[in-house]
Amino acid sequence: MGEGDKSPDLPTITFTKEDAAGIIPGHDDPMVITIKLANANLHRTLVNQGSSVDILFKSAFNKIGLQEKELRAYPNSLFGLGDAPIQPLGYIPLHTTFGKGTHSRILSIDYIVVDVSSAYNALKGRTTLNQLEAIVSTPHLYMKFPTPEGIVTIKGDQKLVRHCYNESLDLKGNPKGKESNTIELGGARARKEL
Repeated sequence: MGEGDKSPDLPTITFTKEDAAGIIPGHDDPMVITIKLANANLHRTLVNQGSSVDILFKSAFNKIGLQEKELRAYPNSLFGLGDAPIQPLGYIPLHTTFGKGTHSRILSIDYIVVDVSSAYNALKGRTTLNQLEAIVSTPHLYMKFPTPEGIVTIKGDQKLVRHCYNESLDLKGNPKGKESNTIELGGARARKEL
């Protein structure tokens, strides 16, 4: 058997009725989580299983305190974030923590930085989800992945998801409208209206 024929040796991950506690049933909400990115708790991170890349929106990039001189060249355009292709500002590798404390995993992820309006701060794509070995259940708004200490669960925030959705509708209706993102830097909350 060749190396490509090898199936991953993953633990069994299940979702139960208890996982759906507190979730409004019959929803079509996406998975939105909080991750630790560099020195910040980055809220409004969209888990997008349809994306092949990880994106960091420039407004969040700025609020985290990163600088454009840290970006590396990214020669390709991105498609699927709007009506026209987008030329990224570049990409930056950043340590990203999923979960908390001993129930977490840290990955080095290459984020493509784009300067477009979004209700989200970042977008996590399939590559990271596969590297994390994460399983996402949208009916439960839960993401689970293995660690040496056991299965870690990250619950999506349904109230925040709906707020982001409404905000994204406002952005589509008024492209020059305000964009609002919230991140935590060293335990202090920062909210900036753009």
